[in-house]
Amino acid sequence: MHASPSAAPVDPRLARTLWQWLALGALAVLAWPAARGQTAWLGWAPYWAVVAPALALAVAYRHWLFTCDVVAIPATAHRRRARATRGQAQRVTAARRGKHLRVA
Repeated sequence: MHASPSAAPVDPRLARTLWQWLALGALAVLAWPAARGQTAWLGWAPYWAVVAPALALAVAYRHWLFTCDVVAIPATAHRRRARATRGQAQRVTAARRGKHLRVA
């Protein structure tokens, strides 16, 4: 499950608490309209109910997330970026440019 032996395992008590917090927070946001707003002492409630535990879980399982295929970067992504940042923009041929123009 872990990427390497050097990756520290996640404390099961912490993981269970975060999963429960995320599930209860998602249910609260979905079922209770007041949980979708802001409070004076808490701020934006959906952040603390859903986003914060999800981010904490992502950080806790970051080694596992980046080794599985769900977060894999496509092999062609680096080629697309390199072509787009080559320097000067590429010209569009006149025939192709004329196809999209409309003369009124």
